[in-house]
Amino acid sequence: MVAGAVTLAVLLAACTGGDAVPGPTTSSTATASAAAAAQVEPVVVEALLGGEQVAVEVGPFALHGDVGVLRIAAPTPPSTLSLALWHVFDFRASPGPNGVRLVDADAGTVTSVLTTTGDRPLATGNSSPGGPRTDAAVAAADGAEVVHAAFPAVDDDTVDVLLPQVGWVRDVPVVAAEAAGDLTVPPSELSDQPAGEAVTAPVETYTEALSGQVRTRRTADEVEVAVSSDVLFAFDSDQLAPEADAALQSAAAQVAAHGGGDLTVVGHTDDQGDETYNVDLSQRRAQTVATRLGELVDLSAFDLAVEGRGESEPLVVGTGDAERALNRRVALVLVPSSDAAETAEVVVDAGALPDPQGAVATGATGLSVVDGDATFDVRLPEVRRVGRYLVGALEVTNTGATDLALGSLAVGAWDARGSLDAELQFAPTNVTLVSGGTRLYPVDYVKDAERGARDPLSDRIVNGVAPGTVRTVTVVWPDTGEDVVTLDVAPRFHPGNAELRIAGRAPFRLTDVPVVED
Repeated sequence: MVAGAVTLAVLLAACTGGDAVPGPTTSSTATASAAAAAQVEPVVVEALLGGEQVAVEVGPFALHGDVGVLRIAAPTPPSTLSLALWHVFDFRASPGPNGVRLVDADAGTVTSVLTTTGDRPLATGNSSPGGPRTDAAVAAADGAEVVHAAFPAVDDDTVDVLLPQVGWVRDVPVVAAEAAGDLTVPPSELSDQPAGEAVTAPVETYTEALSGQVRTRRTADEVEVAVSSDVLFAFDSDQLAPEADAALQSAAAQVAAHGGGDLTVVGHTDDQGDETYNVDLSQRRAQTVATRLGELVDLSAFDLAVEGRGESEPLVVGTGDAERALNRRVALVLVPSSDAAETAEVVVDAGALPDPQGAVATGATGLSVVDGDATFDVRLPEVRRVGRYLVGALEVTNTGATDLALGSLAVGAWDARGSLDAELQFAPTNVTLVSGGTRLYPVDYVKDAERGARDPLSDRIVNGVAPGTVRTVTVVWPDTGEDVVTLDVAPRFHPGNAELRIAGRAPFRLTDVPVVED
């Protein structure tokens, strides 16, 4: 089923020809598509869609009771805009703008398009009933394609929007439906089913240090630093190995960056061996780590607990060598005190950057990449600082003879944290920033708590790039606090087999990328 969906996504994306110019520029001047009755103007960004550079109108975000309806319009051939904004894995029956997301940079949250009680997107689609307001909205668009997507209502004056193939668009105006005039439609004309529950998820970060031996996950409520047991201990031992201290110093730096709170050191094993013995081993290992941690940093401001949970809480599901290697770990779970100041992402200073594994050029100059039969040029002239995030707009030009599917930017059929998810095999999950000894992956969020499935805050399906055309690939990372950053697409190997490469088959590095304030 998944493989079929991937094939469908490739074919549909290829039909769009949808490309975007990097770093969308905005204008406060609406085009002729704005109706005279409207008391608000949309934000206008320049993008490449259907092989043509066009002005994409974003907004307004019109409030219809407890639902906000976002308008997007562009002078493109029929269905071009709908196909560009479509996330096929979330809804396969009809193209439409269900791939659009709202981002609250201050709160650190992302909100997906509302679904109906019938589990369909509350957005323009083939089954939308339409009506007089839809007819008026189409007329007001003056020949442009216009689509709408519904979200929970907001209390703010503006919203930020992440559009596939276009980018992060800031400060889209929020108005009452009456003020939007013919630039909005009621939710009842998008679907004949009522709105279901909203899905708003906290944006989370994931970083690695020391070649992935120290993995840090930051959520809205806690920070978890997982240190691989394979670097800490020999088989069946609770005594620290000689090479363990570098990993523990890196983990200690994460703890020390916070002013206090609840700190639990938790030992975990894989699923091999006797369960009772594994609980005891994990407890002893956790105590060993807690003791050494207290020698490295002052823990007096933390309420410290030590636990062993054996095999009961695997990090990833599976019984292969890769999954078991990830599950063998000691985790430092920190819940900062309520009065603690918000802490920026901790970048561990472990000396020079790791050696590049492929071609190197400055971001402004860019370089050519060969990945099997596929060839493409890639540039990153700058990244934008938006709140706690860095937003990049990679310019990818297909220099080959056939349509380009950018699996070379992905962590294969896994998410960045190691969980299998074939829907991400064309997402830029392996496009990282490197700073000192830290590798920062694109920020992500849990889109399906039941499955534990995650989506990156980026373009999610990067394929169907026609020969000779440019696609803008938006990627969002945690802020490193630097004025200049380095982007790195590096090889990634199977956790249980250091010789088996699972990603980064065409590595490259872009250096000297300036950070500009948004």
